[in-house]
Amino acid sequence: MKTGFKATYDFICLNHKFEIGKTYELPRTPVMCKYGFHYCKNPINVLNHYSIQHNFKLLEIEDLGECIHSCDKSVTNKLRVIREIPKEEYYQLFGIVNNELTIKRSYSFHMKHKYDQNNNLILYKNSNDYSVKYDYDQNNNLIFIEDSNGWWEKRKYDQNNNLIFIEDSNGCLIQYDEIIQNDHKV
Repeated sequence: MKTGFKATYDFICLNHKFEIGKTYELPRTPVMCKYGFHYCKNPINVLNHYSIQHNFKLLEIEDLGECIHSCDKSVTNKLRVIREIPKEEYYQLFGIVNNELTIKRSYSFHMKHKYDQNNNLILYKNSNDYSVKYDYDQNNNLIFIEDSNGWWEKRKYDQNNNLIFIEDSNGCLIQYDEIIQNDHKV
């Protein structure tokens, strides 16, 4: 049995919704980074492709199909979702202690990620003294980002948590006049 780990946000990856205990199959041969269900053999490697957020879900899967492996990830055309891995367990698998994750690279570079109680990234810092701070509203919407170089970005959301406005320290302003949801104008 080939098992692995698949990261999703609210059980969705590339518009595909996954459910515990279900098997999913695609008709064609998988192609790395283009077609198929991607997963990692080593759970920490999912963080190379997905960041931990408030809606992050880590799934343990069983690969039942044709499979291609490359570097830190694999792709298959058939998988079964075994279970959702609880936050406490994946924190242990990732080595997150006191809501902090440190990733060390072999060339003496390291990155530290600090999360709040809702899994929102609140601080990124690396060994080059570069850092980024993140602030969220009560609905876990990212509302402010600021880096150690002085760059910042402010975001505003409507009552339905749709992003409606972005402003940054470079003078860039973006306003969203209409929100598209499920291919329909709202």
